[in-house]
Amino acid sequence: MGSKLQLPYRRFREYNVQLNEEEPEEHRIWILKPQGGFNQVGIHMYSLATADIASDSATAAWLMQRVPEGTWVLQEYLMNPMTYQGHKFDLRVWALVTSLDPLRVYLLGTGIPKVSQWNYSKAVEDVKEPCIHVLMPGTNECFQNKRANVLTPYPTRTNTQEWFDKVIPSGRDFWTQRAWPSVEWRVVELLVLARDAILHVDHQLKRNGLRYKRVFFLSPDILIDQHGQATMVEVNVNGYMIGNLHKSFFPLHEEQRAVFRLMGGNGFPKQHKYAAALEQQTAAFCKRRKAKCTPAAEREIWEMVHEDMHCAMAWYRIFPTGEDRPHTARLKGSPSYQRSFTFLDGVMFDWLQHGWAPLHQLDQNRSVVVAQTPPSADLPPPKARAKPRQQKPASAAKIPEAHLNTMHRMPAGLAPAGGDASADDELAVLRARIAELERKGQAEAGRGR
Repeated sequence: MGSKLQLPYRRFREYNVQLNEEEPEEHRIWILKPQGGFNQVGIHMYSLATADIASDSATAAWLMQRVPEGTWVLQEYLMNPMTYQGHKFDLRVWALVTSLDPLRVYLLGTGIPKVSQWNYSKAVEDVKEPCIHVLMPGTNECFQNKRANVLTPYPTRTNTQEWFDKVIPSGRDFWTQRAWPSVEWRVVELLVLARDAILHVDHQLKRNGLRYKRVFFLSPDILIDQHGQATMVEVNVNGYMIGNLHKSFFPLHEEQRAVFRLMGGNGFPKQHKYAAALEQQTAAFCKRRKAKCTPAAEREIWEMVHEDMHCAMAWYRIFPTGEDRPHTARLKGSPSYQRSFTFLDGVMFDWLQHGWAPLHQLDQNRSVVVAQTPPSADLPPPKARAKPRQQKPASAAKIPEAHLNTMHRMPAGLAPAGGDASADDELAVLRARIAELERKGQAEAGRGR
């Protein structure tokens, strides 16, 4: 490890010197953790004193004493975080990527607060107290220690008036107009930047005709400082959903069920209320749009509308959005971010400017309630669409029953002729078609013998 520190230690020192010039501290805390670590295993907290950055040699000695052999992450600790009644917290946020191109991202409208049971302290003598810094809500030892100041009731959501009142800085406006928009920005920025490296894979899958729905569930951990600026600590990508496993602190069963409705796991059952109007609107939009509006682009619009209309339990779309959202205005105003936008991203932005959505409202749980939305009398009626031709598969491979139960309905306008079949009817048709293909495959195999 020593040879590898020869150049980085200078940058490490320069960074800390600059931090002290901007926001002086008597010491700074740095977190050392193994790369690829999980569940707080192997985490160490270290104090970096002003004397430790007084010279290159002092900084090198500090690092050599603390960073062992292996692959480790040395992460800056947020010294002045927002607190909840004087307790440090971080947020687990849930995000769902339903498409890479165009990029579509949905966010659960409440953070999942993990709050320490001890009052926050950044003092040197408390650097090694995990109950303050990393164990949140905490272990039995944290709750039973004499320093514990147990929160009763424990806050389970961040979109309530109680949360707005008890965080410091406090107030609905501070949270909803500064802190939470910063969370949105961090999530969207991450995905816009990360997408560039994997976009070709998405395109290859589509060229190969793989049209099944692919989603990506993310659960970043985020800290917010005293100014309302969000910092992403790490991004969990293992798809872990805890439901009501620890419901005293994290009651998330209904929010978890809502993920599957949003992604179309139950076939977007509300679409019959607006399908004809949606097709009419997208046809008019594509006719007026100056740049080419492909059938694929129109299908992506349908899919986004279906997802929007099936959001429940405070899930909502954070990308794409109109420029009234700060993070979108920031992205579209930056040439470097604009270069990451694709043709289909541009179509989605233009569609949002079109300004149409099915009639709907939000209920007390912030779930979308869709009303019957007839086609507009001011626009031509939607054209009847021919039934898609079925292509003979290369082989009649058996599809597991579990897969049948998770396949969602085709977008409005691509359903077989005959109108709005229910999800159960369509599943029956799909099973019958698969059985037919299996019989043909067995017959061909028999002739081959």
